[in-house]
Amino acid sequence: MRAIMADRSVAAIIGLALLVNLGTGMVLPVLPLFARSFGVDYGEAGLLVAAFYFARLVFDLAAGPVLNRLGIGSSAAAGLLVLAAGAAMTGLSRSFLLAVISWAVAGAGAAVVWAAMYNGLIRSVPKARMARTLSLFYGAFNGGIVAGGFLGGLIAARLGLAAPFFLLAVIAVGLAVYMKAVVLDQPGQQTSTVEPQALRALSLFRIPGYSAAVVSLLANLWLFGAVFSTLVPLFARDVLGLSPFEIGVLYAVSLAAEFIAYLPAGRWADSRGRRFTLLPAFACLSVTVLVLGWSTNPLLFAGLLALLGVGSAFAGVPPTAILADVVPANRSASGVAIFRFGGDLGFFLGPLIAGVAAASVGFKAAFAIAGIPSIVALAIVARSRETLIRET
Repeated sequence: MRAIMADRSVAAIIGLALLVNLGTGMVLPVLPLFARSFGVDYGEAGLLVAAFYFARLVFDLAAGPVLNRLGIGSSAAAGLLVLAAGAAMTGLSRSFLLAVISWAVAGAGAAVVWAAMYNGLIRSVPKARMARTLSLFYGAFNGGIVAGGFLGGLIAARLGLAAPFFLLAVIAVGLAVYMKAVVLDQPGQQTSTVEPQALRALSLFRIPGYSAAVVSLLANLWLFGAVFSTLVPLFARDVLGLSPFEIGVLYAVSLAAEFIAYLPAGRWADSRGRRFTLLPAFACLSVTVLVLGWSTNPLLFAGLLALLGVGSAFAGVPPTAILADVVPANRSASGVAIFRFGGDLGFFLGPLIAGVAAASVGFKAAFAIAGIPSIVALAIVARSRETLIRET
């Protein structure tokens, strides 16, 4: 850990992951309530939540050219300023439509920020300790979300529903100044302009291991969005009869298990291999999510969620490490853009399909459907080769 954090740029990126998710975490609990304050129904309230992720999905691909032109530090700073502007405009909105547009602007800025963070890690961290670095990175991500959710509830209760948006804006502006000063700009080396951009992007999938990385991230975030964000609260309330506080305890148990599992997941991926870590992880996720729909006991459900958290940690660390192993440095911007697009696509589609499945065919089938991408990822990873090159 000391060796990882000794690199100033890497430490700055991990700190950015913690603080930017602290800010967005403060907003997440109040988003539906903020939307309802405009007099809209539950469906329209969900539109405000989805606007951020849809914009992030759309702008994932645009982030690559921005990084190639501006470099990592300037791109992160620019994305943070756009995120700050969108958050502030959302808090100041006097109509629901303006709030949706403003929060989508924040999502566009977040897409560039995340692309800059991933590129910064890929270009700065030695491959031999990439997975352990990612375990710290994702641990900071989760820690920021959890702490931000707690703080956001307290702040909104005392200062109003718009206050977390303004605090997010202040945090983002401060981080923009810091990132510009600390992270050195490393513009990407442009590939040949003769080949069309779309063909250059598609050619990345011919690199051994790249497809496995993209599909693994898509499957893991699909599972997170479908199960944790959608099916778990509905199933816990409507089938198990749990209160909102008890549902919050379920989330705490699962996130704590995931947080604890990140470091051993990084060690496994760096010492035994990315593929070696992914195969049991996706096997665990596929079986666990199927059994979740048959749970009738809250304690059993909590235990399965903890197991799901552990599997998610072991499935979440290796994909980015594979990306760092196989993508050439001069194509990292476009490689990360498509990689992030695949992940956000899973995070966007997972909740939509899970909600429709639960309403039409019931929870047991909905949980089973949510596990299908994990089975597909398991098959693709099983057919791929190991990408970790062990150093003597």
